[in-house]
Amino acid sequence: MKINNIIKTAALISFGISANYSYACSSCGSSATSPLVLNPNENFKMYFGLSQNSNYMNYGIPGGSKTTRHVNKMITSRRSFILAAGYRTTENSFVTLTGTFLQNQGPADLSTPAEGTKVKYLYGDPILAGRYNLLNMGMDNIYRPQIQLLGSYKPSVAKNMVDKDGGAVDTVGNGFHQVTSGVDFWWGMPAIQFGVAQMITYSFDRTPNNNFAPDEVQYKRTRDLQYTTILTVGHAFKDLRFSLQAGVILDHISKEKIYLKNVNTDETSEKILGPAQSNSVFANAKFNVTDQDTLRFSYTLGGAYDGNLGAFTNSKQTTSDTAAVSYERTFF
Repeated sequence: MKINNIIKTAALISFGISANYSYACSSCGSSATSPLVLNPNENFKMYFGLSQNSNYMNYGIPGGSKTTRHVNKMITSRRSFILAAGYRTTENSFVTLTGTFLQNQGPADLSTPAEGTKVKYLYGDPILAGRYNLLNMGMDNIYRPQIQLLGSYKPSVAKNMVDKDGGAVDTVGNGFHQVTSGVDFWWGMPAIQFGVAQMITYSFDRTPNNNFAPDEVQYKRTRDLQYTTILTVGHAFKDLRFSLQAGVILDHISKEKIYLKNVNTDETSEKILGPAQSNSVFANAKFNVTDQDTLRFSYTLGGAYDGNLGAFTNSKQTTSDTAAVSYERTFF
């Protein structure tokens, strides 16, 4: 009996050490999708991140090809400070709250973009999110995945173009209250870790009732479902307390419809935007400085491939490259 107990204890200790590097998820740390997640042995954790967006590109030309890429001259860079906190609610679930503060920079005058710059300090839309573990990994079967259900709510509180708060430098939000749900599969025990996550986002209808153009009022705005797919591979160098992950993000935003009314004649019309598709690749390097402290470095290449990918070809979307560094602290 004592020998069996010793063997079980050793296995648990070994699994606990391994789990620190094996536990993650396909959507963990991929751009801003999920900046903070809690491992099973963590109850309260905070995240502090800095990121820089650059190389803004637009896909699509009004009245022309929807896949042609050209430089976005309205905004040149965005710097973000991201603060998040996570709390474990049960053995298999936790919630997180994320806030963002930003600095946008672009030309002061679009007609003469080389003459002077404009800087705006803004706050982003907060995100309340949660995850629930349906299935956990285990040493008894290294090919059994971790399966998580995930959900989030993002209210529209940041300045945005739907509410006509200004141009690209003056705004940051998409203007919609949104809820997201999805599922995340992660195989973290094999030597080559891999995973896939699928999310669906629903946008609530808006009634901005503001001027859209001369003599036209935007009285309603809707957006169809948004689909986000994340594919991830990685490897944990356990002896070095270091891990690498890389993957792709496929983001499809369905049609957005603008309902317009002529203020003089009361005639109504509709304007259709999209659908839009963007494809990004990302790479993360994570270093466990101590059992409580983690450093993460990541880079995301927006609009990574300009060629023809059929339904997944970049189109009618604005993309940018993102470099980020973050520090995570587990308190208990």
